[in-house]
Amino acid sequence: MQLTTSSKLILIGSLYLSQGIPNGFFRHTTPIVFRESGLSLEEIALFYPALYAPWMLKFIWSIFVDRFHSERRGKYRSWIIPLQILTAGTMVGLANWQFGSSVSIFVLGVALINIFSSMQDVSTDGQAIQILKYGERGWGNAVQVGTFWIGYVVGGGLILILMNSLGWNFLLVAMSIITLLATLPIVYYKKLKNLSVEENSSPKSFSGLLDFLKQPKILLILALIGSYRMLEGFIRSILPTMFKDWGMELEGIGLTLGIIAPISALGGALIAGLWINRLGRLRSLLIFGSLQALTVLGYLFLNIESLTSAEWVFPVVIIDHTISGMTTVALFSVMMDWSRKTHGGTDYTCMDCVGVFAMMVGASASYLIAHYGGYAMSFGFAILLILISLMVVAYLYFCIQSDEHWAVLNVQEKVKV
Repeated sequence: MQLTTSSKLILIGSLYLSQGIPNGFFRHTTPIVFRESGLSLEEIALFYPALYAPWMLKFIWSIFVDRFHSERRGKYRSWIIPLQILTAGTMVGLANWQFGSSVSIFVLGVALINIFSSMQDVSTDGQAIQILKYGERGWGNAVQVGTFWIGYVVGGGLILILMNSLGWNFLLVAMSIITLLATLPIVYYKKLKNLSVEENSSPKSFSGLLDFLKQPKILLILALIGSYRMLEGFIRSILPTMFKDWGMELEGIGLTLGIIAPISALGGALIAGLWINRLGRLRSLLIFGSLQALTVLGYLFLNIESLTSAEWVFPVVIIDHTISGMTTVALFSVMMDWSRKTHGGTDYTCMDCVGVFAMMVGASASYLIAHYGGYAMSFGFAILLILISLMVVAYLYFCIQSDEHWAVLNVQEKVKV
C-alpha cells in the first residue's frame, strides 16, 4: 500500500498524540501532585528529574528495538502496538490512586508510564524517519509537535481543570481509552510497503548505536542539540510551581499551561512547518531560538510587577509556547536529517536522549536558582543562556556541515524529495 503524504501525517499524528498524553500528565500534573504532597522546590529539583530517567535512557531502548522486532509485523510497528496497550493499562492501574495516599505508589505508576512511553517514542521516531522524505519533514514535524501538544492538553490541562468535578479515577481511565483509540491507525496500516528495499530492510543487530557514535563529528551534533534543548527545560519546566506559588488554582494552571499553552505551541508548529523549508535549517534554528528572549522578558516583567491576573499571564504564555513550538520543529527537522533511514530509531533517539538530558539539567538549574534567589533571578539567567546557546549552535552547525559525511547525507536526502 502506497502511503500519500496526508496518510503519513495521520499515522504520525495519531502516535504523537498518544505520546503527548503521558508527557502532559508528567510535566504538569506531577509537579502539582508533588507540591500538594508537601515537597519543597529543592526536593522537586532533585526528585522530579529522576522520574525522567527513562527518557534520558532511550538509547538503551533503541538497542533492543534494533535487535528484537518482527519483520512480518514491521520493525517499529511490532513495538508500538504492545507498548500503547501497556501504557493504557498502567493508566487504568494508576486510576486507583488518590490524593493523600502514599506518594510512592504514584511515583511507581508515573515511572512505569514513562518507561513504556519512552520506548514507544523510540519506535515512533524511527517510523517517522523511515516514511518521511526530506521535503515532508517540515510539515511532518509540525504535525508531530502539534498533535503532541494536543495530547498534552488531555494529560496536562484537562485533567487539572476537570479533576475536582469528574474525579481522578474517571480522568485516568479516559486517558487510557484515548491512548488506545490513537493506536488504531498503526494497527490499520500494518507493514508499510512504500519503502525502498534498502529502507525496508531491518537488520537485527546490537551495532546500531555503535555505528551511530562512530560517525564523524557526532559529539558536535550532540553538543548542538544539548545546548539548544536545555533552554526548553530551563525556561518552561518551572512554570507549574511558579503559578501555584503565586496562588493560582488547579483549574487556572490547567487552563493556562494545559490548554492555552499547547494550543499556542500547535500554532507555532504550523508556522514553523510553513517557513522552515523557506528559511533553511540553520536560519530557522537561530531566528526561532532568538525569539525566546521575548518570552523570558515577559516572565521577568510578570515577576517584577507581581502581575498574576489572566489578562497579563495569558499573552506571555501564548507568545512563549508559540515560540516553543517553532523551535521544536526546527530542531527535530535537523535531527531527522542527521538520522539514517535504516537505523532512524537509534540515531534520532540518541540525539533526543541528549536533548532530554539537557532539558532536565536546565529544569534542575532553574528550580535551584528559584529556590535560592527567586523566580525572577532564574529568568534573568535565562537571557544569558539564550545568547550563549545561539552562538554555540551557529558555530557547531557550520563545523558539522563542513564535513563531507554530513554534506553527502543532506544531498542524498534532498534528491529523494
